[in-house]
Amino acid sequence: MDPVNFFSLASQQNRWLSVRQSAVAQNVANVNTPGYKAVDVEPFEAVLNSTGIEMQKTRASHLSPMSGAGSEAETEENAKWQVVHSGNSVSIEEQMLKAGEVSGAYQRNTSVMKTFHRMLLAASRG
Repeated sequence: MDPVNFFSLASQQNRWLSVRQSAVAQNVANVNTPGYKAVDVEPFEAVLNSTGIEMQKTRASHLSPMSGAGSEAETEENAKWQVVHSGNSVSIEEQMLKAGEVSGAYQRNTSVMKTFHRMLLAASRG
C-alpha cells in the first residue's frame, strides 16, 4: 500500500468542493427555469472509497477500523424537496444549505492544512 500524502488528499477534497459549489451555483442560476432538474455531485466519501485508501491498525493499542463502533446508529433518508408545477426541482433553501456546507467544509479543510503545515515547519526547525 502506498503512503497517504495528506496534502494531496486535502487538494483532492478542495477540487471536489469546487465542483460541488459549481453545481450548487448552477442550480441557483436555474431556479426559475421550467423543467430544470437540480444536480449534485457524488459524496466525497464515495470518491475516497474509489481511491483504495484504507485505515490500517499500526499498533496494538489502536482501535480496529472494523470495530463496528457506531453500527447501532440508524440513518434516515433526507426528506425530498418539492417539485413545483413547472417541473423545476430546485429548492433555493436546499441550495443555500448546500452552499453553507461547502463553505464550512472548505474552511475546515484549509484550517487543518494550515495546522499540518505549521507542524511540519516546527518539526523541521527542531
